[in-house]
Amino acid sequence: MLITRRSDYALRICRALKDGKTHNVREICEAEDIPKAFAYKIIREMEQNGVVKSERGNKGGYYLNKKLSDLTVYDIVEITEEDLAIVHCMKEECERNTNDLPCKMHVEMERIQQVMEKELKSKTISEVIESED
Repeated sequence: MLITRRSDYALRICRALKDGKTHNVREICEAEDIPKAFAYKIIREMEQNGVVKSERGNKGGYYLNKKLSDLTVYDIVEITEEDLAIVHCMKEECERNTNDLPCKMHVEMERIQQVMEKELKSKTISEVIESED
C-alpha cells in the first residue's frame, strides 16, 4: 500500500472541516494548501462515502457528516486509495504461496500489512488533530 497525496489531502480536508461549519473549496484549499483540482475529486469521494455533505447555494460548501472521533486514519485512507495491499501478491492468488508450502516473504509481508492496518485504525482523526494543538 502506498499512501499517496490523495490520502494526505483527504486528512487535511477533515482538519479544515473540524469546526463543524460549512466551508467552500477555496477556503479548504487555502487553509490546507491543497490544489483545487485535487480537492474537488477527493471531496466528491468523501461525500460518496458519507464523510462529508455538501450544501448548495450562495453560502454553500462542505461540512463533516461524521464525527472525527468516529473516523480513523484507516477509514480515510481506505476511501482515497484504490488498493490497500502493500505488495502485489497480496491482492490475488500468489503461485509461490500455497497452503502446502507458504512463502516466507509473503507471510512476512502479511504481518507487516496487519501491523500497518492496526496502526492506521488505532487513532481517530480527532485524536490526531488534537495532538497538533
